[in-house]
Amino acid sequence: MSAVPVIINGVMLPKTKDAGSKPVPAVFCGMLSIQGLSVGGGPIIPDNPPPTDAHPEHPIVLPDPPVVDPPPTDPGPTAVIILKPSPPTGGWGLAADKNGSLQWYFVPGAAGPKK
Repeated sequence: MSAVPVIINGVMLPKTKDAGSKPVPAVFCGMLSIQGLSVGGGPIIPDNPPPTDAHPEHPIVLPDPPVVDPPPTDPGPTAVIILKPSPPTGGWGLAADKNGSLQWYFVPGAAGPKK
């Protein structure tokens, strides 16, 4: 008969129902077997074996590559003019690009010890 190792973590409950009967935590270690289960058997030979020259299809189907848009050709702004630089200790500054649009930017201060 075949068996497998088993660990059971649980509580043992007493069969008596008197005042001194209390559940007890327990761990059981041992082997578990099922009646009628045994090691055995053998190769299973099908009634209609497949032909020997057959080649199955590959199990992984590769999809067509996705269509990707070409990258943009506009290089974007090439220069930025700093109108108000941020303070050296960190803070807000003001800049303008080549089209003249203004943009606030923030530079964090240097890391230092906490006060």
